[in-house]
Amino acid sequence: MIFDPTFNNIEQALKVSSAKQAVSAHNLANADTPGFEPMEFDETLNKAVKRQDSKRVVVEEEMSELSKNQIKYSAYVKLISAKFSILRNIVSQGRK
Repeated sequence: MIFDPTFNNIEQALKVSSAKQAVSAHNLANADTPGFEPMEFDETLNKAVKRQDSKRVVVEEEMSELSKNQIKYSAYVKLISAKFSILRNIVSQGRK
């Protein structure tokens, strides 16, 4: 097998992070919409669900979540880039 299970784990983490980003962006875009109920991403269900704790969007909290999520996403991208770099190095060493 060329790819170890780490690739699948990082790929899944990137998908979850991307989905969380979309949910937060959706909440922020609709913060002033009358009757809008904010959503949150449930990792167990792997989908967006209505938020139980709050019936309104708190912009500062959403922005904080976006920032935290962006840091995680960047870390995942760096991890997968490092894994590909290792594979590239292995392939180029095999040619010699």
